[in-house]
Amino acid sequence: MYGVTSGAAQKIDSFFGSASVEEEATVSRGRLSVGSRWDEYYDVRQRVRLKARVAMPAINERTSLVFGRGEADELVDGSGNDNIDALPNRFNDIDDADWLLGIGYTRDTKLKRGWSFGAGVRLVTPLEPYLRATYRWNKAFSDDWLWRIWPRLFVQSQRGAGMSITNTLDHAVNQTWLLRSWSVAVVEEHVEGVAWTSKLIAYQNLSDKSALSYAIYSTGETDHEVPVRDYGAELRYRRQTFREWFFVEYLTYLSWPRELPSEKREPVVGVGIEFEMQFGHWPGRPQASGRTR
Repeated sequence: MYGVTSGAAQKIDSFFGSASVEEEATVSRGRLSVGSRWDEYYDVRQRVRLKARVAMPAINERTSLVFGRGEADELVDGSGNDNIDALPNRFNDIDDADWLLGIGYTRDTKLKRGWSFGAGVRLVTPLEPYLRATYRWNKAFSDDWLWRIWPRLFVQSQRGAGMSITNTLDHAVNQTWLLRSWSVAVVEEHVEGVAWTSKLIAYQNLSDKSALSYAIYSTGETDHEVPVRDYGAELRYRRQTFREWFFVEYLTYLSWPRELPSEKREPVVGVGIEFEMQFGHWPGRPQASGRTR
């Protein structure tokens, strides 16, 4: 019962570079991406992201080294996966990116349900250590539906204690289409209200080397002066090119951002491009190298 939808979700997540690097302690996996984006509201922005997990069997088969570059706070609280990174207002400038170094421990090396733990430091001056614990709950309903809930507790020196919960519901329509409902909510000790993002996505498999995703989304924060900060729609085309581990992604979107109460919410059109290199073992993708045509 766990196979059909799980396999389709793994294939999509692997192709779009959003398979969690924390799924299995014995697997080394990561990705490096460089992108640029332009829209009428934020102008031109560039970004470099790196996230990797290196298995450490010499210490313990359940232990691994985790490091990355990007929005460190989102890596700690669990909101920084590719579903949320694709949103226009979360495309961070290169100068704002942080380095994060940590160690992870998973009670089950092939975790389907249970706890994993992490500790590390955000590499800034002064250093900002963190601790986190994540519970993964997965439930398949027939061959077509897969429900995943991942609550996470974290403590970060500059943020205090906090909690986040990620909710993902997948429906495999057929071999071509996968529908996904994805949402995340984050609460922090020193912040009033709840930060949230919700997204509905349809993935269309065009071939073994290309795919489209269509999405509508909204994001905001309760008790904020602007409770809904952005909403809109986006279209992404992603293609594997040159090598099986190299991807090019083109993005266009229409959004309605609003940061201040004095602003008038108006439609914003944007475009972007991103190049990504994947390394290590990614689920649902053969590991043999070779050129694509």
